[in-house]
Amino acid sequence: MEALRWGWGVVHRSVRRALGLQVTVDTPDRRVLEGRILPHYAAREDVREVLFVGTRWYTQPYEQLFARQRYVTLEIDPDAARWGSRTEHVTGSVADVAQLFAPQRFDVVIFNGVFGWGLNERSEVERTVQGFQRVMRPGGELVVGWNDIALRRPFPFEEVKALDGFERFRFAPLGVPVWQHPGGTRHRFEFFRRR
Repeated sequence: MEALRWGWGVVHRSVRRALGLQVTVDTPDRRVLEGRILPHYAAREDVREVLFVGTRWYTQPYEQLFARQRYVTLEIDPDAARWGSRTEHVTGSVADVAQLFAPQRFDVVIFNGVFGWGLNERSEVERTVQGFQRVMRPGGELVVGWNDIALRRPFPFEEVKALDGFERFRFAPLGVPVWQHPGGTRHRFEFFRRR
């Protein structure tokens, strides 16, 4: 029965994509991201510029959510540019974020599904987090989402030394500084504020 539900889901999403209709990925982490995290930032008056790192077909609707803000996307894969921001998409490595954007530009950076999915080298992760600190305004917020399983954990994220430029904070809609799904991918969201 589970395989039948999964198969129907694949067919349903494929047909919707072919028709140009919005498609979502229905997983616990996506429900938290799309139902709690992104709407929170989209509704805040003090959030004017958002950097979203990593684009795929299922992230395309996020631009509509951030219609009031300047929504900027960054993705290393040039073929994925079609799912990025229509007003400002940059193709490049997130490790070069400090060279790609002006200092203190962003109020929020959403960095989900990149650590452990291509950004695996410690030196590049350090450079990325240092770059985030440079391109975020003081008090800006960083959301880091990653899978806490051996296959997708090059090293514990909390070992990143560049996190010294940030402090954890309790994300009000979830009431915690770290949210982790207990099963499957053990996806976790960590919330940081630039010092």
